Amino acid sequence: MTVAVYQLRPGELVRRRDGTVARADSSVTLIETPEMNILVDTGATNPDELVEALEARGGVDAVILTHSHTDHVANAPALAEALRPDFYAGEEELNDLPVDAEPVTAFDPPEGVEIVPTPGHTPGHVSVVVEDRLVIAGDACPTPDNALERKPPALAVDPEAAERSLRKVLKYPVVVPGHGIHVREEP
Repeated sequence: MTVAVYQLRPGELVRRRDGTVARADSSVTLIETPEMNILVDTGATNPDELVEALEARGGVDAVILTHSHTDHVANAPALAEALRPDFYAGEEELNDLPVDAEPVTAFDPPEGVEIVPTPGHTPGHVSVVVEDRLVIAGDACPTPDNALERKPPALAVDPEAAERSLRKVLKYPVVVPGHGIHVREEP
C-alpha cells in the first residue's frame, strides 16, 4: 500500500525575548492514501491558498485537528465551506473548535494511519502516525528544537503528560512538529 505524506506548510513559532509568543501558525500536513486524503491541522493564515493547494491534490476527505488552539484550527471554517471534509479532534477539544467535529474515536482511518492520544499541551491533544515511520506530532513536539533538545512544550496544561507525550512521538524516525520542518533520525 502506498501512503504519501506532504508537509504543505511548515508553520512557524516566533517568541519574544521574554518567551511569550509573538506569532504562530501551525504546520499543515496532507496524508494521501488510496482510500482518502487526510489533512492534519489547518494553520491560521492564507486560507484561500490552502484551499487551492488541496483542490490541486484532489481535495480532502477528513481533517484531524491535533488540538483546538487557533494557530492550528483557524482555517477550518474556510475548508469546511469550500471542500466539506469531515473534521475530527480529541473529545476534550470539541467544544473549543470553530467547526463542528466528531471525536477521533469515530474516525475509521485507512490502513497505515493511526491516531494516538498525546495529551499534555492540551487535555485532548492527538498525533497522527503514518506506517509506524512518521508522526505528525502537533504541539506534542512544537518545534524542531523541542525534538532535538528532547524538551516538552513550554505551554502545557499537564507538564508530566506533555513529557510522556513527547517521549512517545520521539520514538518515530521522522517527526513533523507543530511548527517547523520535520526532524529525521539518521540510522
